Amino acid sequence: MGDRANFGLRQNDGNTIFVYGHWAGAGMLAQFANALDHVQNVGRIDDQAYANRIIISQLVGESWSGDLGWGVTVNYLADNEHKVPVFDFATREVTLYEADWKSGLLTNAIVTFSLNEFIRKYAKTLVEV
Repeated sequence: MGDRANFGLRQNDGNTIFVYGHWAGAGMLAQFANALDHVQNVGRIDDQAYANRIIISQLVGESWSGDLGWGVTVNYLADNEHKVPVFDFATREVTLYEADWKSGLLTNAIVTFSLNEFIRKYAKTLVEV
């Protein structure tokens, strides 16, 4: 069991890095929006290599040293139970896709937002405890 989700980072060359989170489904759009907001705020959104690493780090959080929970694929999805948000570096847009995880492919685009529209709509202020 899990709450499997994928987050896409479409590179300028057309390839897509997918970050798979076994328990990432709850609040996934807010989590992705917060990661994109962070990379934009630190001034690395135009530096694709750094942006990829920062976004992935923001998604994975404290789970870096663990052996379970997160994975990375290129051009295909890992197991999935949700729509898949994909950030496109070339267009600076986030598109939410239907996905067929059995084939590992995205299918229909549902909605597209500019980067800032997506962040405004989904980012949540993180509260420190």
